[in-house]
Amino acid sequence: MTPGPLEVSPRVLEAMSRPQSYSYYKNFLDLFAETTEKMKKIFQTKNDVLLMQGEGVLGLEAAVANTIDPGDKVLVLDSGPFGKWFGEYVVNFGGQVSEMSVQYNDAIDPGRLKEKLETEKDVKAMTVVHCETPAGIMNPIRELCPLAKKKGILTIVDAVASVGGVDVRPDEWGIDICITGSQKAISSTPGLTMVSMSPEAWEAVDKKKKPIKNSYLSLTDWRDAWIKHGHFPYTPFISEICGLAEAEDELLEEGLQNSFARHHAAAEACRKGVDRLGMKLWPRRREICADTVTAIQIPDGYTDMGIINTMVEKYGVLISGGPGLEKPLLRIGHMGYAATVMNVTTTMWALEQTLKELKKN
Repeated sequence: MTPGPLEVSPRVLEAMSRPQSYSYYKNFLDLFAETTEKMKKIFQTKNDVLLMQGEGVLGLEAAVANTIDPGDKVLVLDSGPFGKWFGEYVVNFGGQVSEMSVQYNDAIDPGRLKEKLETEKDVKAMTVVHCETPAGIMNPIRELCPLAKKKGILTIVDAVASVGGVDVRPDEWGIDICITGSQKAISSTPGLTMVSMSPEAWEAVDKKKKPIKNSYLSLTDWRDAWIKHGHFPYTPFISEICGLAEAEDELLEEGLQNSFARHHAAAEACRKGVDRLGMKLWPRRREICADTVTAIQIPDGYTDMGIINTMVEKYGVLISGGPGLEKPLLRIGHMGYAATVMNVTTTMWALEQTLKELKKN
């Protein structure tokens, strides 16, 4: 019950155990094309979708690398470690960072962003994390991205820990580049990053002064090879594509709205469990709590690793700590295959027993 990687279904495991295929065998080409089309449905987009062969960070870095020229100003919405990390990519590729930060137990306020955009000039792009997993908070991208789009600003969203478990609508919400990963709410294994690209995003890629080509980071290589000619710029991950395809089938068979409701029910059960144990949520306000991961303050007298190790060793339930913040936290992931009320109930029981066990000692 961590924020990912997480448990995957027997169907996904079976799919990944199938014999390897030659990447240009017709059956695999058809599978790759079908998997791409199913990902469009999960993204709820009509835009191009790329299945890049690498963990989600590849897509985040590629989004910046392929659109930002040296000297371009990028507004980085910093609401946690991953939000701030976008700024590192901007600097790496010569961009100029303009940062708007909040405390890491809070979410970005649309009103404050609107004021910022009224005074901040010459902004080319804006980056924001939808679900900031270290802090268990959800940013209101539905309100944030249209504010930037009205100013002609390219919007880049890290939706790695939300797509599939929470409603995300790139076309309706003005998201130019939306990035997710295979190992979170979509509920496959690590290894793939999926990227939705708007026409404006491709325009920014094409206008880059020194385009990224012949590179593992290149979005252009994927478009020119796969979208235009049905070829691959490099060898695809056969097993991971098979696993992703099966995970997509499971999600679409369930229905996106049903998945969102299931994730919300699991999250509510977790939050109520935290209340029942007399513990405190990390997010400042309940309405900004994420539906895919819950971050919890550690009670006095306990340590994060003491709780985590005891839970898994004595009760068989693995949760996570909270990296990158000023104080240790506990995090319970409830996303993808693991996002059920029963799993959360079991986890909270194990946490309760662990606290009692450690208190005795």
